[in-house]
Amino acid sequence: MTILGNTLALILVISVLVVVHEFGHYAVAKAFRFPVEVFSIGFGKRLFGRTVKGTDYRVSAIPLGGYVRVTGLGPDESTIAEGTSKETPPVGRRWQRALILLAGPVMNVLLAWLLHSAVFALGARVPAYELQPPLVRVVQPGSPGEEAGFLPGDRIVSIDGDATVRWRDAEFLFAMNARQKLDVVVARGGKNVTLSVTPRAVTKYDIGEVGVYPAAPSEPRIVMVVGSDPAERAGLRAGDVITSIGGVEVRGSQNDILGKVMEAVNRSAPGPFEVRYLREGHPGVASVAPRRDPDGTWKIGVQVAADLKEVTEKFPLGQAFVEGWRRVRTDFRTTLGLLGRLFRGRASVKSMSGPLDIAKFSGEAARAGAIPLVSLMAAISLQLGIFNLLPIPVLDGGHLFLIAIEGAARRDFSLRVKERILQVGFLMILALLTVVLYNDVAKNLPTKWWPF
Repeated sequence: MTILGNTLALILVISVLVVVHEFGHYAVAKAFRFPVEVFSIGFGKRLFGRTVKGTDYRVSAIPLGGYVRVTGLGPDESTIAEGTSKETPPVGRRWQRALILLAGPVMNVLLAWLLHSAVFALGARVPAYELQPPLVRVVQPGSPGEEAGFLPGDRIVSIDGDATVRWRDAEFLFAMNARQKLDVVVARGGKNVTLSVTPRAVTKYDIGEVGVYPAAPSEPRIVMVVGSDPAERAGLRAGDVITSIGGVEVRGSQNDILGKVMEAVNRSAPGPFEVRYLREGHPGVASVAPRRDPDGTWKIGVQVAADLKEVTEKFPLGQAFVEGWRRVRTDFRTTLGLLGRLFRGRASVKSMSGPLDIAKFSGEAARAGAIPLVSLMAAISLQLGIFNLLPIPVLDGGHLFLIAIEGAARRDFSLRVKERILQVGFLMILALLTVVLYNDVAKNLPTKWWPF
């Protein structure tokens, strides 16, 4: 059921975001009275639809997104794939065509703003410490933070010039800058001190972490259960708070909670052993038989985090839109920075998520409720808009780049030239997808499937 649920959540998320993107192209094309041949929900073979005023509004067989075909805008991925490209005179002026192409990514950005604002207006449960000033209480021994000179009592003022009002701001900037040297200003004894720290990469997604935390002794909360692993077979679920493993109480702080769980599992292996937990405040017990990895460690197939006190983050409607725009602006800058580091070879492609990751995240968010799902859709919508602006043929940014070249040359290229350029873009996108999908599979297949 987990795989089916993840797949359905993926179809829902991608379809909504891509249809909104394509509606942006459609609406501006209609506003300029350009002839729109097709507005399709889905790709591939036409299943059914209706033609109204020359536009075929259709539902197609592959339910992942959709496309709009505008006569005179040039060949696109749908006509190349179907072999239906035909030479037609360019319609309208170049600036009008450029606005049609820009409208898709702009709609994704606007949708991200709307969805983030909705989350802030409705209210979301977040760890209480995230909203507090970033005052360091714990410095993990041997961590980058200790090596950089962080001390308990330091208040993080800024990271590489970006103000850090809350712990959330500091954690986000550390997380998005794994292996990158950062200048961190901390307030210490009435003075500002500048420290240089390079976040280490943790987890399979290369998330940056420096080893400084707010003090939070707590029990471990399960944030993810690996499908078909021992924990899922025993009935454990995301959200359960583990109180003991093998009869031994499990507690710790943010920096050592994972180690405490691993220690307890390996101490109780090979089992089976009891895992006692709280589910929505009600106690429960599961009998778990762990699996042994090739490296000799025992695993039950869960990802845990410290169970921290949560509060509801909620704003009046007007302020919610302000907070939503701040979130979009911050994420936009961060995403551009990450893309820049990827192209310069200073960041790992593992930080990019493919269809398996997106399906997993979508499924987990959907099971967690409407608010987490809307929040995830906002984040993906923004990244979809940014990605489409890259100057790669096939993407909107590639078409915009081509229009700019045509403008400089003061002539429109032939259909044959444009098709060749799009084909090169296909190969570039295919190569990128191959790498991303390979990493996606490597990150998501259970360890026991691998012979090493």
